[in-house]
Amino acid sequence: MELQNFIGGAFVPSDSQKTFAKISPFDGTELAQVTASDAMDVIKAIQAAKKAAPVMKELPLSDRASLLLKLASALEENSSEYAYQEALHQGLPQSFVLEHSLHPAIRILKDVAASLNQPLPAQVLPQPVGLVGIIASWNLSLLLVVERMAPALAAGNVCVVKISELSPITAQILGEVLQKAEVPTGAVSLLQGDAEVGKIVAGHPSIHAVTAVGKTSTMEQIAKAGLSQFKKPQLAGSVKNSSVVLAGTDYQAQMPEIMKSFLLGQGQLCWNSSRLFLLESMSAEFIEAMKAYLDKLEPLMDPKGNSPWTPLITSARREELQKKVQEGKVEHGKVLTGGDSASGPGFHMKPVMMLDLPNCSVLQQDELQGPLFLMTPVKYQHEILKWANTSYLAQSAVVWGPQEKLAKVVSQLDCAQVWLNQWQPNSQSNVFGFKQSSFGNPDKTWSGTFYSDVKILTGTL
Repeated sequence: MELQNFIGGAFVPSDSQKTFAKISPFDGTELAQVTASDAMDVIKAIQAAKKAAPVMKELPLSDRASLLLKLASALEENSSEYAYQEALHQGLPQSFVLEHSLHPAIRILKDVAASLNQPLPAQVLPQPVGLVGIIASWNLSLLLVVERMAPALAAGNVCVVKISELSPITAQILGEVLQKAEVPTGAVSLLQGDAEVGKIVAGHPSIHAVTAVGKTSTMEQIAKAGLSQFKKPQLAGSVKNSSVVLAGTDYQAQMPEIMKSFLLGQGQLCWNSSRLFLLESMSAEFIEAMKAYLDKLEPLMDPKGNSPWTPLITSARREELQKKVQEGKVEHGKVLTGGDSASGPGFHMKPVMMLDLPNCSVLQQDELQGPLFLMTPVKYQHEILKWANTSYLAQSAVVWGPQEKLAKVVSQLDCAQVWLNQWQPNSQSNVFGFKQSSFGNPDKTWSGTFYSDVKILTGTL
């Protein structure tokens, strides 16, 4: 099986004919050969987009709405199979991908279509930006692409999308859906390839706005590529999310839910937690309950399973995490459990819970991208807030505790989103954060100032 680019309404190999292998996180076998794009493929995608741009710009709002509804219908028609394929490539449960990627993507398409029928203020005249570059990370990548593509098309733009090399199946799925919905030829192109392809997309002068999700170092490169041309940036970068367990939490009963934000995705999703804060008075019992829960876990060996212990996306990621565990030990962190590779095929690593790592250490501050979870007991609740907020990254947090204690903690957490007694990433979850977790214009509406150039009319016509 070869997964190709989608350019000009058709699946095509790269201009160079080069390919690379996509390996299954579950068992280490080859899932597909993937076309490896280069600069010429980007140029071909942009040429196709330029031909489609006048068509999309002149398309009435009602027709754009119909187009989005057709896309939603095409996704919905085969959503279970699409969820399975994405889960297989991303090392996640099919049920999780269906609930938190496919279903939200379908809702977004329908919601954006409905918004096209809502009247705008008389003095506001949105016009298409033109050509929008979309660059997505691998985790739940279909959702990440759709939530950007939908408002872009609604505004009358055309798109060149760089799909993550770690989830190349997303290009195949979206290409099929675009064909079924009869989206104008060239309006959306999907490119396979590595980060260099994303940099070419971001830096090409024909691209007028760039929306991207990935680690901060990659976002920095994308920002630099577009800075000299003053492109519109919308960048979501690295995260350092916290989970807070307050006094009075029934953590014995809630342990599976508390650990889900750490385990499901193994710290690789932008919504995952990587730090756990709790009071010293409850830490000993919590640790015993946590160990008992983790000891019973079996690794997820197939997308149809339900275990939250998922594999890492690549074998290299597992090796990187083993090095980070050793770094943590050097900084006087104590490993409570985990750290070994699981027996059998695939890229599973037993989740590592590390205790008492200094709060200003590198591992406490940087994104970890794997199952190294840092537990920090503190004497007083205000210390939880102090250390949870001590990071240059600030995307989201989860707070567990009695209802009467939540408001004070939530109001003082320095992040863009807080889940209360649950962890449920979905279409309403914010990938944009505070501090260095995001940069640029986060407007997600089709008629807003990112996907449209908004002209303000004064006087009367």
